[in-house]
Amino acid sequence: MILLNRGINLLLLFILSITTTVLSLQADLVGIVDWHLKLIGEPLLEPTPPLFIRNSLTQTNESSRVVTITKKNVLAVLNSDNGDIVWRHQLDEIDPVVSFHTYEDNVLLLSGPGGTTARLFSLSTGHLSWEKSLIPSERLSLGGGILHTPAHLGTDVSFVPLKGDNEETTRSLVILSEGKRISKLRLDNGGLLWATEVPGSGSTIMFKQLTISGNPIHVLGIQNSFSVQTLLTTTLDLDKPIPKSDLGQIPSIIKIPQQTLIIPSGDGEGKVVWYEHGRIRIMTIKENGQVDDDKNIKDLLPGTGKLYESIIDLGSDLRLKGIILGKKQNGGVDIINVNKKEKVGEFELSSTSPERSESIYSGIATDKGVILNRVYWSYNMAVGVAQTVNIPDVTSKDIITSGFTFPYDTISHGTFLHAAVSPTLDNKQLPTLILTTSSGAIQRMELDNPGWVREESLTDIKVARFVDLGEPEIEEVREVLAEESFVGRLSRHLAELKDLPAYSVRFAKRFTSASYTSAIQVTPLNTTHLHRDQFGFQKLLIAATVKGKLFAIDSSTGATVWSRNLGLTSEKGSELEIVEMFNVRDGEGGREPMLTILATKSVDDSVTTVAYYLNAYTGIISGEVDPNNHLPLGKTLFKGKSQNAFLLPFENCHSKAKVLAVIDSSESLHIFPPCKKVSAGIQEISNKLFYTTQTKSIDNVILKGLIPSAASQDGGFKSEIVWQIPFGENEITIENKPVIFDSLASYGRVLGDKSTLYKYLNPHLQIISTLTPNIKGSSVSSSSGIGRVYVIDSTNGKIIYQTEISDEIPSSQGLKVNMVENWLIFSWLDKRGYKISSVEFYENTLKKGITPSQSTFGEDVEINAIAQTFILPTEVKSIGFTTSKAGITTREVIIVNGKNQIVTIHRRLLDPRRPIGKPSSMDKEEMLIPYEPLIPIEPKKVISHRYEILGAKSLLTSPALVESTSLLFAHGLDLFLTRGITPSGTFDILSDSFNKAQLLLTLGALTIGILVAGPAVKRKELKNKWF
Repeated sequence: MILLNRGINLLLLFILSITTTVLSLQADLVGIVDWHLKLIGEPLLEPTPPLFIRNSLTQTNESSRVVTITKKNVLAVLNSDNGDIVWRHQLDEIDPVVSFHTYEDNVLLLSGPGGTTARLFSLSTGHLSWEKSLIPSERLSLGGGILHTPAHLGTDVSFVPLKGDNEETTRSLVILSEGKRISKLRLDNGGLLWATEVPGSGSTIMFKQLTISGNPIHVLGIQNSFSVQTLLTTTLDLDKPIPKSDLGQIPSIIKIPQQTLIIPSGDGEGKVVWYEHGRIRIMTIKENGQVDDDKNIKDLLPGTGKLYESIIDLGSDLRLKGIILGKKQNGGVDIINVNKKEKVGEFELSSTSPERSESIYSGIATDKGVILNRVYWSYNMAVGVAQTVNIPDVTSKDIITSGFTFPYDTISHGTFLHAAVSPTLDNKQLPTLILTTSSGAIQRMELDNPGWVREESLTDIKVARFVDLGEPEIEEVREVLAEESFVGRLSRHLAELKDLPAYSVRFAKRFTSASYTSAIQVTPLNTTHLHRDQFGFQKLLIAATVKGKLFAIDSSTGATVWSRNLGLTSEKGSELEIVEMFNVRDGEGGREPMLTILATKSVDDSVTTVAYYLNAYTGIISGEVDPNNHLPLGKTLFKGKSQNAFLLPFENCHSKAKVLAVIDSSESLHIFPPCKKVSAGIQEISNKLFYTTQTKSIDNVILKGLIPSAASQDGGFKSEIVWQIPFGENEITIENKPVIFDSLASYGRVLGDKSTLYKYLNPHLQIISTLTPNIKGSSVSSSSGIGRVYVIDSTNGKIIYQTEISDEIPSSQGLKVNMVENWLIFSWLDKRGYKISSVEFYENTLKKGITPSQSTFGEDVEINAIAQTFILPTEVKSIGFTTSKAGITTREVIIVNGKNQIVTIHRRLLDPRRPIGKPSSMDKEEMLIPYEPLIPIEPKKVISHRYEILGAKSLLTSPALVESTSLLFAHGLDLFLTRGITPSGTFDILSDSFNKAQLLLTLGALTIGILVAGPAVKRKELKNKWF
């Protein structure tokens, strides 16, 4: 019997999968109804900034490439000619990238705390050759490596050079990790040749750098004491991990560990270089590991006037050549050859000046020499300036200096952070540069030839909103109609009659031959063409990044229509942090849609909350602009950060846009834009205007419910606490979001016995997920603990529903929650796998005919929660829901799974009322599917198809004009948008196979038949009246 029931269940699931096959996206629509933008994130500049790679190293005939690691934990290789991604790899969040190192056609990536994982990739193809953990096996069970700040401190890599032309020698490399462990690996397969912890390493000693000079491996360390930091060294044998001598103490006073270097001399010796008291000092380490006595510590460049401010290290490749830069106290920069102990040259006019910005230096090694580069912004000429010094051979004194200027938009892209220089120069001795800017952009630059730009700040979208466009007729005619008289309009219509025949022909052709596929191939949007298509698929997507850069994106193509910066960005970061963005006015009636942007602005030690009023069509910000940088100033609302923000049920007196309410740190309410009528309206409904804030104490979090009370002198309102809920000790909030409450088509659910379950519909609900770590005070992102989910009525603080996940959750990343109308979905990861729970809330009414409630201001309603838990065969990174214009189309759950795919799950599979065991007659009447613990992932419901949507964490949906279709925008690392989600099928759109010509012929034949038979019928009726 059990097998029979299970067979019936599987049969029903198979039938359901067949019925949903027609709902999946057709293969020929891939790339038409969706688009996918691959991104890599903003480059990490320490310790290994973006690096140019020559064609000869990639062993291909393709363009030169740029290697970089990014803040999104990605190792990527770009095509330097067009900026396209050649290949990329994203690591897990628990395995952060540390540095990359290139050798011939290989890229070695260090990752993990302390650089304890090494991976070797093919530079030309991106294929992973091998992966090796550098943590001893006895420590693997105790966790990962030791985390230092910065993350790359105590890590380094050195490739063992071949001895002579002996190709049979096993190629190898040496890695320093955790500031104490040195491992020698085979280059071909990652095999461990030997590993050791540096003798003497401990809590006060950390080794930071190593270099190979013949057979010795010289290692540089820093010893910490209560007052100062000093240098020490040790030397190991390359063939076996045996120290050649005791630790070598170097008398020194180190303030910044990055200002210490070790450089091979090529004869088995090494040179330690460091900055101390305005001088660059040097000491030699002998081949046997012995250091010179104190008397041999010398200035690298002795003499009066040789006072420096810092050492500029341009990377390991230039250290191998013995080249460093010394920044003098006046800002000027000298080029120094450490092996020859002499100044090779200098960058002209590099001293500090109010006429130019701070200079950015970079370099790259060539076969025998180096190419050095300096980039800065000239305030007088308003251009970028590049100055290049080419040293063809480091053993000679010949240098070639060149330079060029280039156009650069500081308002859009901010300041220069780095400039990767090409390893080859053109016939004018000028390089190609790959700039990294403070706005998050990567762009190619040459003499008078600005190249491609990658807007990598899109990987940090804080909030995005869809903006509906107007009809073409309204957009084109609204300005004409504004001043046109009746006579003028009549004359215009008569003149346009000449186009009627051509219009009729076009209409007939479109009606007979147009298809769904051709209709969705819309014209791309631009600043002069901003109107929707016939199905409402084409919209404007406004995205705001964390740093305050705005992008208007065409939903049909992914192209950027316009972009704007709200605040300054520099090497110190952005002065703005976007908090939220709201649609406050639509584009109905020909008016321009508007959005309100809320941000936190930090200038020096001042922190304020500001609001901006944005025209979605043009990107213009209302209000004053800064006279110096021409950026919008916004409206300052109050000092400090905001706690909450929401839209009020009022419109502004002048703009007819919705008004925003913002809660400050003292729990006072402020409105934007200010309006006396709105203030009066708030006072009238103050007892029905509820909002919440969270207060953190030492032990727990308190959720407060507030209402506005007395008006303050600044036009805002003080708040009155009406309820508060203290969470448990050490209970940390993960998510706090309101219920999604959009179009509603049904207030209840008809059961098999014809009775009705009325939905509990309350737009004031808040969904809160929390985690109580097992170890008090530990990080919520990495600690395991007990997860809880709450559904709270924000009007009275009543907990509508709460549940505690019985199994321990490994981390907060394993708990995801979302809710729409009366349907709550949450998923979590426990020790046995991923689970998903579905909860529906209904009013517990036993009497027939009782109408449902949609408010909590009336009588108290008893609530019935129906819940069921299922097993998912995949990770859940994010949860969302489909939506539609009128709410008639069946909702589906949207998830981002562990394979970086976006998948929809049919609501019937997640129905908490699925019967356990044999379905009853009423269950069959409702067409309920018998309960099965496992929710299968139907391949045809993978709406991202062949795309791998890396890093997608946020899902945003919007309805089209046609009821059947929903738009979805996913963002994280990549951007993905599809217009192909049809949970109930395209019931309101004719398919491409529909025979429109036959329909017209049938209608024509019927019309002719009516015209022919009409007179005969009338004659017969007349004849019947006579007889």
